[in-house]
Amino acid sequence: MNKYFNFKIVGSGPTGSLLAITLSKLNFNIYLTDLLSREKLINKDKTYAITHSTRKILSKFNLWDKLNSYLYKFDSLSISDSETLDFTILTTSDLDKDISSLDTIGWVVKHSDLMNVFFYEIDKIDNIFFKSTLDLSNENISYDYKFISTGANSNYMKNHNYFDLKKSYNQSCLTFEVLVRGNVHKRAYEIFRKEGPLALLPLDANRYQIIWTGSTFKSIDRLNSSNTFLLDNLSTIVPDYFKLDQIDSDINIFPVSLSLCLPIFNFSKEVSVGDSFHTFHPVGGQGLNTCWRDVNVIYDIFARDIPTTKRALNIFKYKYYFKRSFDIVSTIVVTDILIKLFANNNLLLIPLRKISFLLLNKFLFIRRIILNHMTKSLIFSSIK
Repeated sequence: MNKYFNFKIVGSGPTGSLLAITLSKLNFNIYLTDLLSREKLINKDKTYAITHSTRKILSKFNLWDKLNSYLYKFDSLSISDSETLDFTILTTSDLDKDISSLDTIGWVVKHSDLMNVFFYEIDKIDNIFFKSTLDLSNENISYDYKFISTGANSNYMKNHNYFDLKKSYNQSCLTFEVLVRGNVHKRAYEIFRKEGPLALLPLDANRYQIIWTGSTFKSIDRLNSSNTFLLDNLSTIVPDYFKLDQIDSDINIFPVSLSLCLPIFNFSKEVSVGDSFHTFHPVGGQGLNTCWRDVNVIYDIFARDIPTTKRALNIFKYKYYFKRSFDIVSTIVVTDILIKLFANNNLLLIPLRKISFLLLNKFLFIRRIILNHMTKSLIFSSIK
């Protein structure tokens, strides 16, 4: 059925690759393209936090068990404010009963492991056709729909007619791996600071991924400093029992921004997916998880209402953007509020910050609400 539909996916990162795998299950022809080679797509020095909502999505498409051996669990999350010295620790006892039996708040996975699993699956599927460049030989194909997953700052997004809302935080993120001693095993950290949050994600018992947000000026200055200076600077921020041994990877930098891109002022049959659709502050680790919820909604729309005529594809984009709007907007609002509240030196907000931690430590239901939003997402009940 439906194999006469040809779908093109522009961008073959984690979002585009997962979208190709899922739509191929509906027997569409999938043309997956990217400017980068397969090797470059796989060998990127990135790390992602995986939530329970994402676990359900990957399980739905028979990918979870194949990826499971590459995942590292964390069973507690420390949230602290370096200005007020307040902190709280969220544990698996704060999770809802339906997921607490898994004994984990979330998982961490390296980009290279994730993409190796995805490309292994893609190679086995005969209706996915991967091209490492936007090969002009494919341009004689009539595509019934295009899915753009190239990222918010790609040339494709700049050169096409998209309605683009953007807000710059004037911040950038440094990311790199460090070897540590003395850490609490399987604990992740979110440290709020006036220049921006610092996240630490465990990769194994003695290795952490650092996601260090600061002003763009300071981030560039740190990028150009020596590893010794960077470690000394970092050691003044992390908990005292963290003993930093060495930086064990390349140091990467990327800008932090809020964006929402919609191709609503044209009648083209294309939609933006993942970072091409939305970006927001990395606080809370919702980036990739939200991208994959885009993929899940796209699959569900086609699975439940596979169009019998090509004309029916005209309303697909409006269904998709409508179904995704609440989740995306709420995530943007929550992350933006967190930054406005905690990443500043406004003395008037100090009492509110102290009250926030007081309530978190006193009331279980508040901790549960926080963890539900972070790990299950607002559309968790719709993920079957």
